[in-house]
Amino acid sequence: MLGLHALSVSPETILILEVGLVLGALFAIFGDSSESRKFRPLIGIVAIVTALSLGRVFFGPLPNIQPVTIGVLLVGATYGARKGIGIGILIAIVSNISLGSGMWTPFQAIGWGTIALGGSLAANQLIINEKLSLRNLMIVGFISAFVFDFIVSLSILVGDPNLGLFLSYLITGLPFDLLHAAG
Repeated sequence: MLGLHALSVSPETILILEVGLVLGALFAIFGDSSESRKFRPLIGIVAIVTALSLGRVFFGPLPNIQPVTIGVLLVGATYGARKGIGIGILIAIVSNISLGSGMWTPFQAIGWGTIALGGSLAANQLIINEKLSLRNLMIVGFISAFVFDFIVSLSILVGDPNLGLFLSYLITGLPFDLLHAAG
């Protein structure tokens, strides 16, 4: 079996990683910054995390369809990198409560955080004259799926740091990456 599914990691290690991720996410969302007043209401954060996490769980039976990727891309473009990264981390933790946590969870959090950062950097291309550019969103979303999948695929190196295995994992996963990009 490829990946970390067969890797023996103690539940305590996973718990420590996830607590650290949650604390990092909360700091990113509520940290002291001048922009923190723009997205202060806790209800908004809870609504976004809940909606995207439920979307991920709902689409769980479909292979690699990830509504979270486009969601954190838009959160990053709308509310900035810090909020987007924090929300991406929380979604990885919250949705994996239902879908299953493991050593891939930190990589998912890093992946969605990276996508949110990309969304904040591409905000001027995604939101033009206060209107969402669907064309640009589709292009950036398509690319984001491959970026996210590559980052999560790096998790295989924790269990077996073998470049050949990693390359075969990437090639084997290409159809799923295409489904993610299309989704």
